[in-house]
Amino acid sequence: MRISSVGDRKDFSAPYAGSTVLAIGAHPDDVELAVGGIAARWSCSGSRVVIAVVTVPGDYAKRTREAERAAGILGCELRVLAEGGRRRIEDLEPDDLVRLLDEQIRELSPAVVLVHGASDTHHDHLLVHDAALSCQRLQQFDCFSYHPNFCRPVPVRFEPHVYVDISSEIEMKMAAIDAHESQFAGRGIGTDIFREIAHMTGRFVGVPYAEGLEINRMLIS
Repeated sequence: MRISSVGDRKDFSAPYAGSTVLAIGAHPDDVELAVGGIAARWSCSGSRVVIAVVTVPGDYAKRTREAERAAGILGCELRVLAEGGRRRIEDLEPDDLVRLLDEQIRELSPAVVLVHGASDTHHDHLLVHDAALSCQRLQQFDCFSYHPNFCRPVPVRFEPHVYVDISSEIEMKMAAIDAHESQFAGRGIGTDIFREIAHMTGRFVGVPYAEGLEINRMLIS
């Protein structure tokens, strides 16, 4: 991977332009909450960005429609891996979960994978994280973990290695999050905290808004 310079900064999206990016979330809204800005940035830069949702708990039809709307806002494709109604990660055997992700890696041959991190507090997210790391045996791809996500705020530990400026994409990120009405507006839960997290992350690196990533594996040339 070669990082291109833009002025005095590095262009993190350039190496993936024209390639496929696979963003994996255990459930609908996981990707949008954590890396909606990055997904939009890479999509606008010429990457094919696929959001793979493993399971859809709750109202399958409603949550899938919301996820499709959110993906469209970000310029991404949506895939639901465990189709056919209400499912939870715990419904899947570990080898079945790995198989679902393996199928995506083999078909898409992504240049980069974004997934939940090891510091997440949600058991489903940790299961998906472990299964995604297992996919690294199939082929080379850069692999990054994103900020632990939640609907209601909880204290989490997250120490990113990479910061991506999403100042131009923050409104797209927020619109994609708001598209998940059943999880937020429908339950009286505000989404401003996700703007605040992006703003706080941006302050660490001197930009208005940013998202952070932990590096699991990255090839630099």
